[in-house]
Amino acid sequence: MQEHQGRVVHQGPVFSVETLHVEEPGGDSVRKDIVRHPGAVLVIAVTEDGRLVMVRNFRVSIDRWLLEFCAGKLEAGEPPEQAARRELIEECGREAGSMRLVGSFLTSPGFCDERIHVFEARDLVDTPQRLEPGEHIEVVEIGIPELEAQVRSGEFDDGKSIAAFTLWRMGLAGKEGIPR
Repeated sequence: MQEHQGRVVHQGPVFSVETLHVEEPGGDSVRKDIVRHPGAVLVIAVTEDGRLVMVRNFRVSIDRWLLEFCAGKLEAGEPPEQAARRELIEECGREAGSMRLVGSFLTSPGFCDERIHVFEARDLVDTPQRLEPGEHIEVVEIGIPELEAQVRSGEFDDGKSIAAFTLWRMGLAGKEGIPR
């Protein structure tokens, strides 16, 4: 694939939008609008008794509360594990004694270059939550079977959290007492 120069048409605090003109194999030029994102982290925090620490987050884009795993964008030059530890403290009020990279995935490569790095956090210690202005977050703990039932019913419908949960379950099934 050839390199394409684009023009930034929007620059916001979280992402930018770039317009590209891409030459198709047949010679036609096609306009593509691409969301440029610095990348993000998502944390699957597991309590000592195997429950998952999650957040209910009010999402203006859909005008409702959404159950999600703790997540946030990478700051410039910030290593993903450092960002994961920071987000866990900010959103959930937990520090992780151990943090392990589970994997990563592209969120929606048809129009966006965002990659989310998924971490598992264990050996959790309570610490004060540090919400950013405008964040409205409720911390909840949920059992794995209950979350799986919510995925099946469609009640749990945050795509990034479902993808991360799937990666995590595939990597841990049968290990450390985690049920299959």
